[in-house]
Amino acid sequence: MALRLSTWGIKNPIPVALLFAFAVLAGLVAYTMLPIKRFPDITFPAVVVTVTESGAAPSEIETQITRPVEDALAGISGVKSIQSVVNQGASTTIVEFELSENQQKAADEVRQKVDEARVNLPRDIDPPAVQQLDIDSAPIITYAVSAPSMSPSQLSWFIDDTVSRALQAQRGVAQISRVGGVDREINVIIDPDRLAAQGLTASSLNVALAAFDTDYPGGRLTVGGREQTVRVLGQAQTVAQLRALTIPTGSGRFVKLSDVADIGDGSAEVRAFARLDNRPVIGFQVLKTNDASEVQVDDHVRGALDGLERAYPGVKFTKIFTTVQDTRDSYSATLHTMLEGMLLASLVVFLFLRDWRATAITAIAMPVSLIPTFLVMAIFHFSLDVVSLLALTLVIGILV
Repeated sequence: MALRLSTWGIKNPIPVALLFAFAVLAGLVAYTMLPIKRFPDITFPAVVVTVTESGAAPSEIETQITRPVEDALAGISGVKSIQSVVNQGASTTIVEFELSENQQKAADEVRQKVDEARVNLPRDIDPPAVQQLDIDSAPIITYAVSAPSMSPSQLSWFIDDTVSRALQAQRGVAQISRVGGVDREINVIIDPDRLAAQGLTASSLNVALAAFDTDYPGGRLTVGGREQTVRVLGQAQTVAQLRALTIPTGSGRFVKLSDVADIGDGSAEVRAFARLDNRPVIGFQVLKTNDASEVQVDDHVRGALDGLERAYPGVKFTKIFTTVQDTRDSYSATLHTMLEGMLLASLVVFLFLRDWRATAITAIAMPVSLIPTFLVMAIFHFSLDVVSLLALTLVIGILV
């Protein structure tokens, strides 16, 4: 069969030439569309469970959180090993599965078991985080932001609002995570004397605040022959609205929240900070989507930040860490190695055969054979990384 195909190709050079020309052109187009990464997509058969409880000691975390979680996860089928790490206020459990197990199904089972185990965990814990172990989930870029005209709270809100919206609109950006800074917090400081004078307690005040902050479905309502959904909302949009909140007393009267407490716009307790050149700064990290090119994400982020610096002259963004430069260097070095391999292969053919015609055929056959591979890589969602480019480099020797 192969002999017949070769014979037909020799006798009909024009269709073969057109076919290879189309394949090379399609390969070049596909090459520009392939994402550039340092490593290929790697799926680890593991799920990470993180449970945090602020202020808890490691010994308490181990007995009250880690062991109940491990006991709940031990009954899942296909589990290869369970490892846990306990720190101050946090417990991290890594569940490794057999390679034959369905990763999404395993993650769903872990999430279900953790939800069932919550009844045995302390009430003060934060919602447990369950996620698959993914190498692409690590930040690829970290920036420091400085703005002398802004306070720490203003700069933190600027990053959370303006910067996050501008960057998440860029293709390939999955998440913006702020490092350092302060979080906005509405402080309700109770005056014990005023509270007692009104016949109230701190617990009754807490119940009233919890009941006020509601967002529930209210059913359906038919208006003008059309059915609409109804929501029950009870949230304060401003500090003034919160001050005007009425609290029922035991005697049947109502008092305003401002009559028994001082309400103000403040900041949460600072639990993490960032420093650059021995001075405090506020930064943010950029996380990309799994299918995005690291190089393109870096270019898009830099372009968006340049636009923000022009729009806000007092704000400066400084790149302090990136893995993208290593990706660029690895990609460039591997590509140069592949080109050098082609040149050396052609040179070896000429030195041994002393035939310009054979050398020309070799020099043309290598790129014509390799370039269409990029089309196949695009179809099967491969990326340009160290592994794929190294494989193409090794194939050059086999091809010759």
